[in-house]
Amino acid sequence: MGISGIFNEATNSPNLNDRANRMATDYMFIGVGAVVWFFGIAMVSWHVYRKRRFLSDANISPGEFKFLEQQYRRRMQTSALTITLGALISMFDYLPQFKTSPGFAAAYVMALLLLSMWLVLLALGDAVASRVHMSQSLRKNRQTRQALQQAINELRQQQADAVKTADEYTMIMPQD
Repeated sequence: MGISGIFNEATNSPNLNDRANRMATDYMFIGVGAVVWFFGIAMVSWHVYRKRRFLSDANISPGEFKFLEQQYRRRMQTSALTITLGALISMFDYLPQFKTSPGFAAAYVMALLLLSMWLVLLALGDAVASRVHMSQSLRKNRQTRQALQQAINELRQQQADAVKTADEYTMIMPQD
């Protein structure tokens, strides 16, 4: 019997390394889940702050307001799902079914993976919607800029014509 065998018999524990490893994985799930959960809470706080800010802005067009409302809803769904995912990750090792039913553990992990994939799809959907909205806004701004540039060119042409007419008038009727 080696030193580790004597030590294990003296403490009446199967193996202290197993216990330390078990505690490390317990804390790992709690830590990862807490980080995801806090990130979700921070996202909710940020979205609420931004919504209050754009609601206080009186210069928002109705189309822009509609987009911002839809964006707020999409992002709050994503944030709520992030909070849920963090809580579920934290609970991973604390449900007794994990130790008794490998099928339950596998289903739980699959559910976490599906939730993660759904979260990514929601984020991609929001990114695409924001990209489309930005493209439309840029196109509208470009058209407005072109119309303004055309109006400026017309005014310059009218001014040049007026100066030309005035010059012709003064050439016909010289001043004494």
